[in-house]
This record gives sequence, structure tokens and C-alpha cells, in this order.
Amino acid sequence: MDEKELSSLHALRSLPHVGDKTLRILVAHFGSGQAAWEATGGFVITGITKTVVEALLTKQFGARELLWLELQKEEITVLHADDHLYPALLRQIPDHPLLLYVRGQFDWSTFNHRPTLAIVGSRKFTSYGEQVAERLSYDLSRAGFVIISGLAFGIDKKAHTGTLEAGGTTLAVLGGGITDGDIAPRSHLTLAEKILQTGALISEYPPHTEIHPGNFPMRNRIIAGLSQGVLVIEAAEKSGSLITATLALDYNREVFAIPGSIFSPVSTGTHALIKRGAKLVTHAHDILEELSPHLQPPSLANNQDISLPDLNETETLVLKALSHEPIDMHALIQKTNLPITELQSTLTLLELKDLAKNTGSMHYVRNT
Repeated sequence: MDEKELSSLHALRSLPHVGDKTLRILVAHFGSGQAAWEATGGFVITGITKTVVEALLTKQFGARELLWLELQKEEITVLHADDHLYPALLRQIPDHPLLLYVRGQFDWSTFNHRPTLAIVGSRKFTSYGEQVAERLSYDLSRAGFVIISGLAFGIDKKAHTGTLEAGGTTLAVLGGGITDGDIAPRSHLTLAEKILQTGALISEYPPHTEIHPGNFPMRNRIIAGLSQGVLVIEAAEKSGSLITATLALDYNREVFAIPGSIFSPVSTGTHALIKRGAKLVTHAHDILEELSPHLQPPSLANNQDISLPDLNETETLVLKALSHEPIDMHALIQKTNLPITELQSTLTLLELKDLAKNTGSMHYVRNT
């Protein structure tokens, strides 16, 4: 597609109240994005509101070139649905966006040849959910999966960080613009910058689009559309993660869910998915056998008996006393028979070696 057409589509999409649906109506009515942008009348169109007509009549024609230059400055690429680089999986869904804004070092020519999995879940996660998100994203990215999530607090963040720690590739789909100034929450700007080094930020929204609640269901459809399957780790009974899973089912994608405690409010959603037929997952192999049986995660990734020759006798004792369920200091003293001062110093050493983690209130979990 030539630059004039693509820049016209971007300029139209940047007008107030012009969403993906309106953009498609304008293109269908005028025959092209360029014709729609350069039109000075003929805006009485079924499906076009008065506010959009006003925006079209008062637009500045020179804005097209300025908006296009801004994209180049921000190193943002626009993928049209007819572009060969546009993800084939996303194109399959009936409500795929006409334009996709992408930024980062990800090679989109490889996307159609790589296995993809979305990992989503609650913003208010438990220690258990945190460990599962980090472990599965680590294992699956090591096996070759591109991990997709939404750069939100909670499970989304852990899915991205687990992938990055494994040296894998992760894509973040946003509900607003993808410039540095658009990133929300602001505390995730550093994470976004790390994602850009090997992966990408993605959105259907042009730069400077503010995030509001109505954007998230639209964002979730792209997460589901880009993925061969969706893994829900923790989710309340009514949550955005369940919306993503429902969309995945509508798009004929696989849905996976992590079981949790029957007493945990953030497991009610995942248990409901399992009752509806989602595949129960306890190991990366459960996902691999459904989506990419020819791939294998690192064979020792989930093995509790991994050889750790750099540990001394006391460190080995404490590590064996830990599990993936939080355990407090009193219980650890009983299991190890160590004095509290020696136990505390050993736990600190294990934390520095990234083998143990303090989950709060002096409760510890194994981090391997």
C-alpha cells in the first residue's frame, strides 16, 4: 500500500470520534482513505455521526503529513489489514482492526511461523499466581513461544517479566497509544522499554489516545486474535481475563486455565472456565501438547531436584524445606532445626541467588 493511502488512513483514524468501524465506513463510501481525507463534502453517510462529520469538515489538510512524520519520529509502523506483515491469526477474526500500530524490534515477517500464547489474569494476584505466571511464561518462551499480554498490573506484568528473564519474546497489546508518553501505568515504562528491545508494543489506537475502560474489551479481542491459545492464571468471577477467554472461544482458539484454591476469589473465574471445557494446566507440557507438540520446554525447568553445586550444606537444607507454597519462619525453624539468625542469613543468600523469595510477612517460597 502506498504511503499516501496509509498516511490518509492514519490521519482519518486520528480525528476525534473516528474509530475502526467509522474508518471502514468512510473507506467503503469514498473508495479509499485518500479520497475520504481529501473530500470536502458528501459526508451524509449512514453510520456516520454529526460529531464525525464536523471533525471531517473542520480538519486541517496539512495535518496528514505532520501526523505521518510523527509516526516516523516515534518509530511506529502502521500495518494495514491487507499488508503481508499483518498477523494472519489476527486477520482471521471478524472484527480485526483495519490498522495496527506497532513499535519495537520484533520481526513481523516471522510472526506467522511462530507459536503464540496469551497469558492473562487478575491484577490482584496471589503469590501462587505470581509464581505460576513467571514459571510458565519462562518455560514456554524458552520452548519457542511468543508470549502476549496486556502490560497491566498483576499477572500481565509477570507474564512479560518471566518471558524477558528467559530471553524470550513478548508482545504487549495496549488500550491506548504506544509512545513513551502514552504508557500506562507509568510505573511500567521501564518494562515497556525492555519489551521493545526484542518484542513490540501493539495497539489499534493512534498515538496520544488516552486509555479509558471502554478500550479494554477492544484491546482484549486483539490479545485473543493474535494468539493460538489463551492461558488464564487467576481471574475473578467477572473480569477482563474472562472476556479475553470468551473471545478466544468465539475465535476458535484454545483456552487453558490454572486451577487454584476453592476458597480464593481469584480462582472462581478459572474454575468456571474449567467447568466449561477449558483445559486444566499444571505444567507447560499441557499447553505444548495442544498447540505445538513438537516443541519441548527445558527438561529441568520444573524439576525440584535440579543440581545446585554452588550451594553449601545449610543453603541446600533450607532450599529443600521451601516449596511453591508460602511458609513462615516458625515452620522453617521446625523443618530445618536452624537458629533463627542462621536461617535468616541463609534465606537472604538464597534470595540473592534468586532461589527463594520473600512474599511478605516473613513468608518464603522456592523460586526454582
